[in-house]
Amino acid sequence: MRSIAKKIIPAPLRRGLRDLAAAVQMRRLHSVDELDAALAEVERAFAIGDAEGRRAFASFCLSPPRDLPADPDSAEYREAQLALYRRISGRARYHTENERSPSDLDVEASIQTPFPYQTRSPEVVGDQLISQGCLMKALPVRPPADLLEFGPGWGSTTLQFLQMGYRVTAVEVDPKFCEIIRGRCAGHSGQLELVGGDMLTFRSDSKFDAVVFFESFHHCADHVQMLRNVRSLLRPDGAALFAAEPVMKLPYPWGIRLDGESLWAMRRYGWLELGFDRRYFFRLLRREGFRARRIHNPTLGHISEVIVAKPWKPE
Repeated sequence: MRSIAKKIIPAPLRRGLRDLAAAVQMRRLHSVDELDAALAEVERAFAIGDAEGRRAFASFCLSPPRDLPADPDSAEYREAQLALYRRISGRARYHTENERSPSDLDVEASIQTPFPYQTRSPEVVGDQLISQGCLMKALPVRPPADLLEFGPGWGSTTLQFLQMGYRVTAVEVDPKFCEIIRGRCAGHSGQLELVGGDMLTFRSDSKFDAVVFFESFHHCADHVQMLRNVRSLLRPDGAALFAAEPVMKLPYPWGIRLDGESLWAMRRYGWLELGFDRRYFFRLLRREGFRARRIHNPTLGHISEVIVAKPWKPE
């Protein structure tokens, strides 16, 4: 039956039907109490295994906000999104200290076995390696170019860059992650400058051949200013790369993501989890002086997506 369907139903329609079926099965939550009940189910699923926990993430979402201000650049729009963050996270306000790793994170153990390997999930490890590989293939500059990496986290991409021969400046807000990166990259200390601090406040007199975000740009509290900072940090022929970032089809230009995993991260840790509608993001890049292209493999899906943005001046 499945083979017959493949012959008579075009591939785009089959994908649409799968998406529709997933949407029908997904629970839409409407309150924080409902969210807490769903997250309790997630914790029970994670007690069984990482893959089970991640499947539980995919079973629910929060209903999107209504009556958002029309202008995504307005202070009113931004405040509406921050108010939603405060409601979901239970925090009085957002601060970069909210981006810290869990207090029970074992630094020494993480140097030896960082994420994703500590999940012991072939699916999770495979997806991470695919995403990182797609980023590497998209890099438009060769070693020993100067890379600026924002939000390296566990340091996996940092280490790969160093092993390839790049010179890397890595900016990480979390002191524990800085320790992990320092430990994992100890053999390449001559190529690495590790800066502890917020990506948004980072400044440098140096210019870079590429600025890289891997699963990090969506944690920035002011994405417009961040793009302006990136523009000023790049050499004229440089490029900014956004890999494994939530730039997708959304019912609003930008804002808090409402999928299960993002809700869990905000509620449990207070992390900021933004998403960007693809049309909005590309228009914004152009407005801020970038020409951008999207690289992706339809067979691999969203985990393969990389956006490469290069500075330009309108004629």
